[in-house]
Amino acid sequence: MTIMIPEPGDLAVVNTVNEVADVVQLMEAASGGGFSEWNHVVTCTRVDPDGLVWIAEAMPGGAVDVPWHYEDVPHLWSTGILPTNQAVADAAVRYCCPGPWGPHGVPYSFLDYAAIGAHYWHIPVPGLRAFIKATDHQICSALADQCKLEGNVHLFDDGRWPGYVRPSDIGRLLVVNNA
Repeated sequence: MTIMIPEPGDLAVVNTVNEVADVVQLMEAASGGGFSEWNHVVTCTRVDPDGLVWIAEAMPGGAVDVPWHYEDVPHLWSTGILPTNQAVADAAVRYCCPGPWGPHGVPYSFLDYAAIGAHYWHIPVPGLRAFIKATDHQICSALADQCKLEGNVHLFDDGRWPGYVRPSDIGRLLVVNNA
């Protein structure tokens, strides 16, 4: 069996198998994403010479750049499935640093799930498209998608709004393209 090491800019979908995962899965289902094995998305920022993989991930306190820590739960890397480049990884690192959003990485927003749900259910909300597109608050999948876009890698060609992406959407994309 060949163990594939992710490259900077690769994504991984993860089933975090914890109580937060249950909440995310409910929010995904309510937003039209259905129930999915995948409830979290991370981006590889770099691989140390000793093989240690670093990831950018959206967290409640803000996006962070940390060592990979999901080896013991179900996950799927995009390595060899989707294109990537260093610009994707560089964007991910920038979103983990202090910026216009404050002293930490870009904040996580559970409200994004409500906004995604409102769009899915065609509920008219003034400013909804701009709220979903905003990069000063992002759920994990929107963060990963935004980093791909900044690296000129487009994951979806279905006309979706920028930022309108759930972890299950990226999970399905990886599974379909890996088949």
